[in-house]
Amino acid sequence: MLGWLLSTLLFGLTLLLALLALGTFASLAGTGPLWLRSLGGLESALAEQLGLEGLSGVGQALSLMIMTSLCAGLAAFVKPRA
Repeated sequence: MLGWLLSTLLFGLTLLLALLALGTFASLAGTGPLWLRSLGGLESALAEQLGLEGLSGVGQALSLMIMTSLCAGLAAFVKPRA
């Protein structure tokens, strides 16, 4: 039961990080829907509060992509096998 809960939480974190990464790329390009660019603004505000404003926008987006990949792999790894 704990494995399913952890896997579900990691999958949810993966989706959140993926949305933030897409929003960051959309705000860098200046194109895309407004709601997606707003997610990029939210990510930059979060990065500023965490003290990561030293990274460029591309660096933030790439680090979010790496964290997304790691969370997805970890979610698949801890998923209980039948």
